[in-house]
Amino acid sequence: MAEERGMTQFALASELLKLGLDLVKEGYEPQQVRELLTFYRIMSELEIVPIPGRLLDKMITDMYRLDSKIMEQLWCEAGKMLSGYIKALFGDLKEVAALVPYLAKILPSKRFSVKVDEEKVIIDIVGIGYGLESVQVNAVAAKCLLEEFGYQIEKVITAPGVLKIEASRRKLQRKGGGE
Repeated sequence: MAEERGMTQFALASELLKLGLDLVKEGYEPQQVRELLTFYRIMSELEIVPIPGRLLDKMITDMYRLDSKIMEQLWCEAGKMLSGYIKALFGDLKEVAALVPYLAKILPSKRFSVKVDEEKVIIDIVGIGYGLESVQVNAVAAKCLLEEFGYQIEKVITAPGVLKIEASRRKLQRKGGGE
């Protein structure tokens, strides 16, 4: 690996050690760095483009007022796409939920909480956009994502900047009533 970079193993190890020490000085734990790198990989692979929150919120609000159905359809598709990616990379929501504490530090929200167990998911976000339209499309994206994982939405609470969703695992129903 070092040779591929035109370095000796000692030089590569020294560079990695210096980077690690710099990150520890900044207050990062090794697990945080791993998870941040995973988050970066996800952003790169999904071609996520950072955009100022107020600009994104204004774009969503303006487009939502023009055609709310199209905006909700687009965000639902985004939720489904993200669910497919999560399934491929992590397997289930519980695995990706470990990233949430670190995402909360990166994303422009005041509170970002996702609790996942075998039967229930609770998403609680404060500071998600500035207007109700942004919250509405994010609620649709979350709903579609959760449905792809087999959850049924029980409760959705939206207000400007606030989103709370509770969902339960769908019960499998037998066809034909047989044993």
